[in-house]
Amino acid sequence: MIPVTMRAMQIDQPGPPAGLTFKRVPVPKPGEGQVLLQVAYVGMNPLDAMARAGIVNFLPMTWPFVPGLEKTGIVAAAGPGVDPALVGKRVIARLGFGGYADYAVSQADLLIELDPRIDLKTGCVYRGCTFTAWHGLHKAGRLQNGETVLIHSAAGAIGIMATQVAKTAGCKVIGLAGGRAKIAFAKPFGADVLIDYTAPGWDAKVKDATGGRGCDVILDGNGGPNAEKNVDLTAPLGRIVYIGATAGGYPATPPVPTLIFKNISIAGMNVGPIEDPPGSATDLAIIDAVANGSWKVPISETVELEHAADLHARLEARKVMGRAVVKVGGDLGA
Repeated sequence: MIPVTMRAMQIDQPGPPAGLTFKRVPVPKPGEGQVLLQVAYVGMNPLDAMARAGIVNFLPMTWPFVPGLEKTGIVAAAGPGVDPALVGKRVIARLGFGGYADYAVSQADLLIELDPRIDLKTGCVYRGCTFTAWHGLHKAGRLQNGETVLIHSAAGAIGIMATQVAKTAGCKVIGLAGGRAKIAFAKPFGADVLIDYTAPGWDAKVKDATGGRGCDVILDGNGGPNAEKNVDLTAPLGRIVYIGATAGGYPATPPVPTLIFKNISIAGMNVGPIEDPPGSATDLAIIDAVANGSWKVPISETVELEHAADLHARLEARKVMGRAVVKVGGDLGA
């Protein structure tokens, strides 16, 4: 039976992590074309922190605000116009907030049924970071066998999945990570070279690792001051792909003559509009790689729902490696 109230981590207005409060709120009701999801786990996506802080608003959100973008759970009820056969299904819901609560409303047509080989905890993490990595390298970066790839934030979830995507494609991977602990965390995932970008001369070490030639593809979701080095680190006919700026602003756009002289190109990528759909060859290949263990999903820690505010604070301080997971209902008997 669905209860009347539920646990939730909620914030009343844009603000710091401390504004997230653990409270009881009414269970929402699914409307036309919606389902009520009993939430199992939520991946700590940086967009949750940015939305909480009022930095991004391109996804549907209301105040008071309950974060929780990438979540898994079991469909508890179907709203009007929804096939009741969905009730009881294990699903991924990625394109709406609300996961920091026992129940969340999701659009039925945006749900993805979770492959039976993948557990609920892994399910809330693997898809977003792996699809971003794959599309950033293959579609925006036009990755080719034998190339050298530089990955910023190689100890983050996207960076770790990008490392494995690039190695599968037959490429050499140079990863940048901030400090010894992050380098140690990233090492088992297969990068050929790992470099501490907090140490002086990290860019020279990247150049040395390529024999002075530079990198064919650079995947950068950090932005910030280190991104200013990307142009110099790109090989002739190389491609720089920007997918975010979690470390600060974006670098200045190089003048066109610089691009011409160096024979390089710069791209930006937002995975949503170009993502290969469920059931596609890309989708099935990624699911298989995760399900059979070829690609390891970097879940670094699991925190209880009531400790989500502390997790947000640590994420903003760049102290979270891989992808942390918020446990809401847990495995839900699955």
